[in-house]
Amino acid sequence: MVDVGEVTSAVVPFVSAAVGAYGTAVVQRVVDQAGDATAEAGIGVGRRVLRRLFRSGRGQQIEEAVTDLGSAPDDETLADLVRAQVRAALGGDPELAAEIAAMLPARPGVTITNSRGVQAGDHNVQTNHFSA
Repeated sequence: MVDVGEVTSAVVPFVSAAVGAYGTAVVQRVVDQAGDATAEAGIGVGRRVLRRLFRSGRGQQIEEAVTDLGSAPDDETLADLVRAQVRAALGGDPELAAEIAAMLPARPGVTITNSRGVQAGDHNVQTNHFSA
């Protein structure tokens, strides 16, 4: 089963990249089937994800939230609204969540075992010593 919170967190940066690139015209640019040859990979992923989300049961709400964010890309409240709409769409449709998760590029992961410390805050330095 797909973790909706993780997929939402992974999707939103790609959606934001598309919104940042296209502004208020984001919906029209996303639904336009012709690819933007100059678009970077992140924007392309964002377009594909949004195109699929627009066809979901919450498509209209997502379109409206993305359009609003396009008018003010730095507005955290609007970004939170997009995040909430995406999460609601994915949470209400496990098949959609799995489909969207499959669209995302693989992310290298780090597995930590036998951890004894916690790093919190910004601009911290962590030094790891490994023994055989």
